Amino acid sequence: MRYSVILFDLDGTLINTNSLILASFMHTLESHCPGKYTVNDVIPIMGEPLLDQMRHFDPSQAEEMVKTYQTYNVRHHDDYVEEFPHVRQVLQQLHQAGIALGIVSNKRRLVVEKGLDLFGLKPLMQTIVCIGDTEKAKPEPDMIRLALKQVNATPDQALMVGDSRYDLIAANRASVNTAAVTWSLHLEELRRYNPDYILEDMRDLLGIMQISGETCYQDA
Repeated sequence: MRYSVILFDLDGTLINTNSLILASFMHTLESHCPGKYTVNDVIPIMGEPLLDQMRHFDPSQAEEMVKTYQTYNVRHHDDYVEEFPHVRQVLQQLHQAGIALGIVSNKRRLVVEKGLDLFGLKPLMQTIVCIGDTEKAKPEPDMIRLALKQVNATPDQALMVGDSRYDLIAANRASVNTAAVTWSLHLEELRRYNPDYILEDMRDLLGIMQISGETCYQDA
């Protein structure tokens, strides 16, 4: 299958922000709910909009917790964030082949663009849709539909690549095919949503797009 558009989640898909996210959460939780939560309480809800995540821990402090998280997250962003292997190489090849690339993220535009700029990925993106650009975030389909509108594409022309169930659910609701990445912290959960493809390596996208003959792994 060859698609004319590939949409990506950012965190956990193109760039490795897991350490940053977990450090930001633990700083926030220790500041507002000391001694009550661990990393194991955070991992299952990664991918949700931030305010919804904080409501899981303490609805009465959720808005203040978001502010604490965001301050720490921006301040320490570049100290923690890393690029996943082969991301830049593959995105450049896809871009050169005329594939429209885009980001659909439940994070603020400030930190999305900060992550893209850190690794020189922003010029490769034809659309960037972030939290607040639509009324509803992932797992609702609104953000994906907006991205498709911005690149003048239909759902059957697009593939959504992500690392969380919110990416796959949103894509399914938008009638867009899906690819899950094996470097996700939630891989076993993702398999239950029957993605069209499982990416063992970012270079598998080249095989899916019939660009270089790289091996791709299609979910059975």
